Amino acid sequence: MNVTSAIEIRTEDTTLLPATRIVDEYEARDVSAHPLFVSLRENPVDLRAIWFLVANTHAGISPHFVRWLAQTIARIDDRRIASLMAKQLNDELGNGDCKKIHSDLLDRFVTGLDGWRPRDARGDVLRPGKRLGERSTALFEAEDPYEAVGALIVAEIFAKKMDRCLGDEIRRQSAISPDALAWLTIHEVLEVDHAEDSGALAALVKERGPSLAATWRGAIAQWAALWEFLDGVAALALPRKAAQAHGHGGE
Repeated sequence: MNVTSAIEIRTEDTTLLPATRIVDEYEARDVSAHPLFVSLRENPVDLRAIWFLVANTHAGISPHFVRWLAQTIARIDDRRIASLMAKQLNDELGNGDCKKIHSDLLDRFVTGLDGWRPRDARGDVLRPGKRLGERSTALFEAEDPYEAVGALIVAEIFAKKMDRCLGDEIRRQSAISPDALAWLTIHEVLEVDHAEDSGALAALVKERGPSLAATWRGAIAQWAALWEFLDGVAALALPRKAAQAHGHGGE
């Protein structure tokens, strides 16, 4: 049973599970089971679909992630949590090497896929990414900064799983320049470390009270936003039948 489905998140709720259970819950979910990745695995490499995924990831994350982390670090009341988040912010900014800033490397990845960008696509092909950015911004700027903590905990777990799926597809082809793949190469390793940090962050959240409730709220809402992001990419990138075969939150 989904441990979050039977509980109502209330500030005064004394039965809420510890934040460490957030990690248990979402580590158990299988991102590779999403129809987007199932379809990619079962068919020849589809770099057009990969463009949709990478370009929307860029649109949803790159303009915002540094700000999300920096604002939360400034607002959070626990310096231990701030320290862990500062470590991730430093990674995002290239550890002092401006040539390794992650948003710039992701720019390069999108550019490297430009040859497979759909020229006949209709509507806003970056809609899933923009929607993810809006929903995540609302969590990272919520009144209680612990919503941002919960959002970050599950976002890093999700990113580890998604990057692994993306890496599996990229390793099936040789058409993309290795230089364009630096972002993915770094992230497949780094997101494992960041997902481990999620456990450390969760262990620092108080086991009762408003901060725990806010952490759960942020985690639940962020995972839903990320899963719906994949739904949106699938709807654009896959044949209609595959795109409509949505899963249920990675359970």
